[in-house]
Amino acid sequence: MTIQSACYPSALLEDAAHLVCKQQQSPSSCWVATKECEVVAYLFSHPWCGDTPPDLNSVLPPANTQQPIYYLHDLAVHPQARGLGLAQQLIDTALSWAKQHAFAQIRLIAVAGAAPFWLKQGFKPVFPLNEQILNKLSGYGPDTHYLEVMI
Repeated sequence: MTIQSACYPSALLEDAAHLVCKQQQSPSSCWVATKECEVVAYLFSHPWCGDTPPDLNSVLPPANTQQPIYYLHDLAVHPQARGLGLAQQLIDTALSWAKQHAFAQIRLIAVAGAAPFWLKQGFKPVFPLNEQILNKLSGYGPDTHYLEVMI
């Protein structure tokens, strides 16, 4: 929660209970990075189904084995740990995991000015965006982009 609070505006903060639920739904695809034995970064990710992204600060629907999309829900690096390459390490771990589990598509919502970072990682905007997706994205605040990469 400390890392999340240091990285996001209050409107984008998720309750601890919702993050725990996301981690419990797909524990093998959530990771942390440490510096001097202290957690300073995390990546929550999970399989997902459908074009519409998950809601912010909500419980995920039950998982099923037919979820074709690997969804990067939240990557955060504490400001004091930036520049150490931790984000890239977490992303590389996630990409490797997705390939091992035969996912061909990864999606995410880039918030609060993060789109340039993800575009450098090879992500592209999801098109077309229907009204349902646009409404969902509006809940994530301004400067929000729905992105994907094929692997």
